Amino acid sequence: MESLKNICLRQQQDKPEYFDDPHKDQLIRLALSLAEEICVLRDQLETSLLLAKQGLDCTAEAIEAFEPDEVLTEQRLAKHTHYFEEVMQQLLPPETGHATTPGRTED
Repeated sequence: MESLKNICLRQQQDKPEYFDDPHKDQLIRLALSLAEEICVLRDQLETSLLLAKQGLDCTAEAIEAFEPDEVLTEQRLAKHTHYFEEVMQQLLPPETGHATTPGRTED
């Protein structure tokens, strides 16, 4: 399965266009970049909680050295995917072919 890092790198390389206005596309990329950082912070928090639960020190080095097992990796990727889908749903208008924004109806 493709890692979140690879997905984000590919997204940055492809630079998809959602709008005719490049400034709007730039704002979308900024929002996705911030969402990526939130995913990283959530993973770090979850890792620190797992380390603490095991009675280990939650140092920056321990968090960086942590290697999640395959199950945790799959769970995190599913959470990331769901989160990015929610973000995109809020950012893109219905006419782009993506999910509609809650509370909005298509005319």
